[in-house]
Amino acid sequence: MGVAWVILGFAVLVVAFVDVFLVVLNYDESGFLATRLCRMQWYCLRVVTRRLSPKWRPFALRQVTGLNILLVVTTWLGLVILGFGFIYYGLMAGKNFEYDGRGIGAGLFSALYLSAAQLSTVGTSQVNAQTDGLRTLTIMETLSAPLLITLILTFLIGVYQVIRDLRTLSSNFSDAEHGVGNPLSNLGPYFPDGQGLDGYLQAISGSFWSYADGLRMHHVAYFFQSGRDQFSLPYVLYTFGETLGALRWGVPSDSAVARQPLLTRLISQFERFIDYLQGQLKWPGDLPIPISFEDFSAARHRAPRTADAWVDRFLDLNHDMERLTGIAPNRESQDAYARYRQWLPFAYRCAQATSVVVRDLDYQPMIRSGGQMARRIALFQSVRQVNCNDHHT
Repeated sequence: MGVAWVILGFAVLVVAFVDVFLVVLNYDESGFLATRLCRMQWYCLRVVTRRLSPKWRPFALRQVTGLNILLVVTTWLGLVILGFGFIYYGLMAGKNFEYDGRGIGAGLFSALYLSAAQLSTVGTSQVNAQTDGLRTLTIMETLSAPLLITLILTFLIGVYQVIRDLRTLSSNFSDAEHGVGNPLSNLGPYFPDGQGLDGYLQAISGSFWSYADGLRMHHVAYFFQSGRDQFSLPYVLYTFGETLGALRWGVPSDSAVARQPLLTRLISQFERFIDYLQGQLKWPGDLPIPISFEDFSAARHRAPRTADAWVDRFLDLNHDMERLTGIAPNRESQDAYARYRQWLPFAYRCAQATSVVVRDLDYQPMIRSGGQMARRIALFQSVRQVNCNDHHT
């Protein structure tokens, strides 16, 4: 029986240290225990807080990061204590240990008590190892404490660095005092002459790369809740996607704005980030079918336009960018149609990612606000339902 406890103890220690390694030190790897527990905790918190009033629910949801960190640290420390404790318990036979006789004897509680005392580096005089092998084991547990503390601090610093990067990235699209509005309003200061746009894109690129890279390593930061829509991952997905789509496909293809090398790199980075989120959240990879060139040309000259919701959105985007940049309207449909076909899969995937993350992180004000972002989410949901019905038919 003692051998079984020793084997179980070693197995628990392997699980603990491997999970710590995968979560803290291994890039793009969420581990197999702590991160899953955090997601379960988030789902439970989300369900429980739905019974609260709109006034208190954001306050409760803001505690998710602290609760997740507490759960992760408790899980790791608890597993190490249990692992060493099971080993001690399996070896509590004969004269391997000496007890002080004041209610402490061979038993599971004594083994766990010894393990917790050694891991805390305080030690105890109530249970003493009597063999060189067991003394070495207790010393190894004591030495593992600084290693665990270092890894836990690395984890904490990494998570809060990702949150700071999210704040920096969000500030590129909105002031904290403003709500969820039109993303193109952020481009107003740089047009019609386009001066300063390179610096703006450089700032976005640096903060976005830092955030996306950090989130792939510290998955727990995904659940962060600020209580403000304009300081959140769904807001970044929405505004960043709209901004990139407008600059790349909202102006003629021969425009200097559309041909910026940094813009192409940003779109590639953003699409890879959406691929990462899709791999984590597992939404289907369906795409809408573009309308024909003839229908597109007719929609451009029809008022009001009713051919296709995505076509209407693309043409509205073009009109907004024409007013913003001062570019004369282009009556040539071939270039506009080519840009529409390139823009459609990008815009649809951005809407997919925004909608799924809004639902997963339960940003209710974004859904209920009735603003432009809420309408974008509703548009995606309706088009996706039509596509599903067509597929089943």
